[in-house]
Amino acid sequence: MLGGDVAQDEPVFAALGPLTVLGPEGTSDLVPPGKRRSLLAALLRHRNTWVSSDELAAALWDRTAYPSSISGSLKTYVHQLRKLLPDDSGGERLAGGRGAYRLTVRPGELDIDLFECLVTEGAEALADGRPGDAVARQRRALALWRGLPDDDIVDVVAARHLEETRWTARYCLADALIEQGDPGEAIVVLRAALGDDPLREPVWERLMLAQRAAGWQVDALASYEQARTTLLEKFGAEPGRRLQEIYRMLLSDTAAAPRAPRTAPAVPTGEPDVVRPAPAIPARPRRTWSHAVFAGLLVVLLTSLSGSTVPRPGPGVPTATTTSRPRVLFGLGPNVIAAERSPLVSSGIGMMTTWYHGPNQLNQYEGWRQDVIPRIYRSGRAMHVVVATWEDGTSIETPRGRACGQPYPLSPEFLTDMRRLARAFAGRADGPPLYISMFHGLQKLACANTGYLADPATTLYYQALKDRYFEVLELFHDEAPNAKVALNWDGWTASYDEPDIGAGLSMFQYFVEAMSASDFQSFNAFEKKGNAEDIRQMVEVLGAYGPVMCAYFGPHEDRVEVYETDLETTFTPEVLSELVADGLFAFSFRDDDLLRASPPTMTMAAQVIRDYGHQPPRS
Repeated sequence: MLGGDVAQDEPVFAALGPLTVLGPEGTSDLVPPGKRRSLLAALLRHRNTWVSSDELAAALWDRTAYPSSISGSLKTYVHQLRKLLPDDSGGERLAGGRGAYRLTVRPGELDIDLFECLVTEGAEALADGRPGDAVARQRRALALWRGLPDDDIVDVVAARHLEETRWTARYCLADALIEQGDPGEAIVVLRAALGDDPLREPVWERLMLAQRAAGWQVDALASYEQARTTLLEKFGAEPGRRLQEIYRMLLSDTAAAPRAPRTAPAVPTGEPDVVRPAPAIPARPRRTWSHAVFAGLLVVLLTSLSGSTVPRPGPGVPTATTTSRPRVLFGLGPNVIAAERSPLVSSGIGMMTTWYHGPNQLNQYEGWRQDVIPRIYRSGRAMHVVVATWEDGTSIETPRGRACGQPYPLSPEFLTDMRRLARAFAGRADGPPLYISMFHGLQKLACANTGYLADPATTLYYQALKDRYFEVLELFHDEAPNAKVALNWDGWTASYDEPDIGAGLSMFQYFVEAMSASDFQSFNAFEKKGNAEDIRQMVEVLGAYGPVMCAYFGPHEDRVEVYETDLETTFTPEVLSELVADGLFAFSFRDDDLLRASPPTMTMAAQVIRDYGHQPPRS
């Protein structure tokens, strides 16, 4: 935390835009393309952790063009890079030893970290009623922004997060300016934001409120018409509920001007909920063995949260817990670090979700092993890792024959990487669980993702993928005593059926053995038009094979009205009781980016978690 006045010192490393370094002479110098820049980018990506020479070599050279002496060549470039870097007051800036190197980056020395810290502090200042501090911090944060970092410094997910964080800063700056009585300046900020993206409804909402606060009633009404025209032309859809409410308020002008929505409102933590009896649920056939598995897993979760020791559950455990209100385990992503900073955590988040996209993340996660992961487990929270490999499919040789799909999941390296991943996130057998959602949206891994029987190469790929899944399942159980593993499906799979090509509902029959062997079942819900029905159908189908987790919830294109409708439809006592009875035990939010941009939705999500979540113990 920066605290006090906003620091104005220039960061040592600036990666929000072209990569620059504050050199020994105190001047900010652009790092030109070449091996030194590639080396610095790799070290910044894994800052403050030891990076092996092999990984650095992979960042500097193509595998077919390695130098005759990797170690010697690396030392040369490290020596050259050290000349560009300023000294570190606490020790050696770029240290080397035992076949690895570490770049020390102090808090505030990398503009990416400083940017996120300033945005968070600004949002907290606004929530605490200090709009002047919020304005200062958000202006400082936005001044750091020169563009997105290059893709060798952050991955796609982190880049998207940074881009959304920039929007959060703009929203918060506008809110703070309105609150401190400067709506004219807020209008300038918001008009500039609309120039970048005219489709963001939260910007139009704030613009209309700022114009009203400035006394520009006609301009505010005109802004609504402009927003409506833009959205209709692009999506064929009317503005969302919040925009329409502001428009009706402007027309009637009978109520006092509503307070501008805050970017990160304080999440209420009040007294514990009053337990109310759940309404009667219509009788329906029950799946006895799968619910026994669910009950056993739920007991492990609840006892691990309270510190009790129980053996690992298996099918047929005849233990159940009855409560008067349906409850599930709520998770939050896209990674532990971001999730810990979210206001939702205090509402009762019991699981931290992190995504794995490839081996370049393993050093970071192994670094987390020293402090981050133990801290999460000590808090009583579960860990959840989504293994999502996004690469083009290609023709590959497998033990099943010539197939077509993503090569990495079937490669020998994948098993090695999964072993490292399992060891990094492993916890005690009697502690909080480690959930692994394997092969994110597995239908998409084959070249032809239209169905299991689309063509012979696709069928062979899926067969090889099932073989690999059993290897991964055994590996995680061996390396991580608290691991529970599942195949991951896209949420629309149960919404249709094409038996001729083995698509939709017919796809599941080809994975029965794998699903039956899994510790739980996993699916995603991200359709931009709504997910409540997909959630119901997937839980009903997957619940036949074990307890079910919605591993990824977040409507595509971040449409607020869809997000809110999904929550309103799914989280009622009646609907959730039915889902829990069918096997739902966990529900993970993709991230809180949209929620930060839409405070009413943030408040709704926080209340859902408080009403229906398993509350982890306070640390």
